[in-house]
Amino acid sequence: QKKAERQAELRDRFERLKLERINRYQGVNLYVKNLDDNIDDERLRKEFSDYGNITSAKVMRDETGASKGFGFVCFSAPEEATKAVTEMNGRIIVSKPLYVALAQRKEDRKAHLAAQYMQKMSGIRLQSGPMNPMGFPAAGS
Repeated sequence: QKKAERQAELRDRFERLKLERINRYQGVNLYVKNLDDNIDDERLRKEFSDYGNITSAKVMRDETGASKGFGFVCFSAPEEATKAVTEMNGRIIVSKPLYVALAQRKEDRKAHLAAQYMQKMSGIRLQSGPMNPMGFPAAGS
């Protein structure tokens, strides 16, 4: 087997595994931010355990071991995750209100935010009327 063939085969396998992983956790993985610095994986799991079977709970940490203030909670069923989002979003844990939402992949989230921004900008342009090339309202408007 040639090196190029082997690389192509490994690349295909990696992409396949990546897609499987994405699909497996779609709708069951929650993103939780605004966590107090004292909350650890076990406390995060405990806070969300009322809403269903948790497969994993992880507080993200930096190189020194300090909390980054966000984490992920993964449920076994989408219904459980949805219930947790509606019940836990805005709930105050320790001294901070949590932000809880379905986790999105970074690329998906960036694309979604870019589309939202473009939509918002086109709405602003439409409301302000025609513009001349310099960006000022056209004469007579």
